Amino acid sequence: MDEFYKRMKQLLNESYDNFIASLKQPPYKSFYLNPARNPSFLDKHQDTITPHPIVQDSYYYSEEYHPGRSPLFVSGAYYIQEPSAMLVAHYLDVEPDDYVIDLCAAPGGKTCAVASQLNNQGFMLANDISNARAKILSENCERFGLKNTIVTSANPKSFIGLLDSFFDKVILDAPCSGEGMLRTTEQAEATWSEDKVKECALVQRQLIDIAMTLLKPGGTLMYSTCTYAPEENEETIRYALSHHQCHLVPLEKSHGLMPGIKMEEAVRCYPHLYQGEGHFMAKLIKDEQGQTKRIKYQTPSITKKTRAVVEDFYHQHLNINVPKHLVDHNGHIYAICPQFPELPKIRILRNGLYLGEVRKNRFIPSHSLALTLSKDDVKLSYDFDEDDEDIKRYLHGETLPSRGGKGYGVIFVDDQPLSFFKESHEIKNLLPKGLRR
Repeated sequence: MDEFYKRMKQLLNESYDNFIASLKQPPYKSFYLNPARNPSFLDKHQDTITPHPIVQDSYYYSEEYHPGRSPLFVSGAYYIQEPSAMLVAHYLDVEPDDYVIDLCAAPGGKTCAVASQLNNQGFMLANDISNARAKILSENCERFGLKNTIVTSANPKSFIGLLDSFFDKVILDAPCSGEGMLRTTEQAEATWSEDKVKECALVQRQLIDIAMTLLKPGGTLMYSTCTYAPEENEETIRYALSHHQCHLVPLEKSHGLMPGIKMEEAVRCYPHLYQGEGHFMAKLIKDEQGQTKRIKYQTPSITKKTRAVVEDFYHQHLNINVPKHLVDHNGHIYAICPQFPELPKIRILRNGLYLGEVRKNRFIPSHSLALTLSKDDVKLSYDFDEDDEDIKRYLHGETLPSRGGKGYGVIFVDDQPLSFFKESHEIKNLLPKGLRR
């Protein structure tokens, strides 16, 4: 990587040595809260967390705290995300009723942060071209209890002609050479080459063209990478400015955030100046005028008999009404939003909120449904402390002794929903096997 270090020395001048020294330090770790959850659990971790100085409801945490090992992580109480990456959703300035697409969304940190700020009129389409990565994305959307989100796995150009000028916001966290992740992953250095930088820059320009096509006039494109290469950052933005009718919006800088190279509006993160990894961000507004393409929306599709089975389960075990708009995919029931577009020939992994499966006239609730519920929503529930021995056994997949209830209920941890259970003579564990530890 001699060429990389030579370029960085020319770029950073007198602060280059500090930059190199920072790469030998441990990376900063952080998480942001799920706004749909109760944050009361933070009280017992005050000694090991520090508020992020820029991003609201986000925290750095020390090595003594291990949030990824907690049942609260499984429950979707927070999302563990790198501190620089958090800035993308922060700068986007989401409106509750926005239509948003995250073109390269996996693993889902930006998707969950943005979609959780949308209301019932808002909509998130989270896409990743890799099916394996899209599955992880879908799992994180489930964990966060998102109801307004469709998860797809498609080449982004597949949306052209289908959703032109449809979105208020586009998030493009573009594939890049990964130079900014040198101290967090060995792969960043092992796979780096000048050719890779050039290849990524070409892909990024293609994605810029797609993003601008999908964006409404007056809409916002939030572009980001985790690299320092000007070819993938400022030069890609200059490509957008020269090939599309758009303009840059200045991003506020504080706490060590730096402007772009000869591009004051953009932001660069350097690990020797800001408490996070290398990152680049720029915000563009589409100026060109035009009409939104006429979109065909999804319609409810479920028989009265199947809906009655779902309603019977809700009546017996929950204190809420069945969602109005349901679709049945071979017995798998999803609650969709009226603003969900039809996506023919697009691989859909999650179409809104997966409620569960109707099998032999019985409704089997999904883990996704459990993670959207509060104690007031369910007729039977048990709450455990984060460190309770019973909850540790439950996370291992064990059953628990009966507490006298009967039927389906929800296990909560510090007021956060963890999973459904079914109780008769014992509390049967319904936590998905892939989540057990």
